[in-house]
Amino acid sequence: MVDPSRKRISRLERIGLFTRDQTQDYPFETIERLFSRTNIHVYRLPGETPTEPLDLVIALGGDGTVLRALNAFPGVPVLAVNFGHLGFLTACDRSELDSGLVRLLADDYHVEDRLTLEVRHGDRAYRCVNEVVVKGTSHMITTNIRVNDQHVSRSRGDGVIVGTPTGSTAYLLATGGPILMPLVDCIILKPLNEYSFTSRSVLMPSDARVSLEIASDERSDDILLVADGGAPVRLESGARIEITRSNVPARLVFFEDDSFFRNLRSRLNWSNEST
Repeated sequence: MVDPSRKRISRLERIGLFTRDQTQDYPFETIERLFSRTNIHVYRLPGETPTEPLDLVIALGGDGTVLRALNAFPGVPVLAVNFGHLGFLTACDRSELDSGLVRLLADDYHVEDRLTLEVRHGDRAYRCVNEVVVKGTSHMITTNIRVNDQHVSRSRGDGVIVGTPTGSTAYLLATGGPILMPLVDCIILKPLNEYSFTSRSVLMPSDARVSLEIASDERSDDILLVADGGAPVRLESGARIEITRSNVPARLVFFEDDSFFRNLRSRLNWSNEST
């Protein structure tokens, strides 16, 4: 039964198919045939250019593909189908694609608006769904951390990561950070392998303003800024990065209310039994 209280897409007329690469045998024809019956136009991205804004993007791949789709089409809901490996952000696996599309057309789904970050460095701005990382590639770096213009610490280690609850199952998970339910309204700050061995995750309100400043006496030949695992940007000593909540959320489509825990159990091999 369709729950009328769940958030949905206001119209469904133009859909984009966003793929990880062109090497896999994606079921383009099957998807296009299904949607053509309801007069929904399907665009194969990036080859075809939509004449009007898309109502939905279907990402066929793993979490990396989902991130690229969310960043390429900010504000557009993304239905993620796992054609990759981990798939913490995906709504269903490739074997469930047909049934998932049927549920989509039957309005049996919901849209989650996830917190994202806006990262500014000089005249550049980035929107991050998972995290932004400032790190040294071959030596430790010193980073001055401030929150809401208040000094937090002078961190000496591999770098600093600032992430979202959605990103808590990405790079933050590999660093030993906490796993947060995706709709928790907060920002996560975590120094990476701090030399003092006192590194701890800090959870901050979503309206916090985080400033990361590379110490002015650091060697500037191998300090990088990386947003959502994208292309690295080299930083100079003394560089400052400002991080705040973005006004544009990441909009993800799911079919089940417990998709987050289902994905955790599946990807982390947690027990699927209850007593």
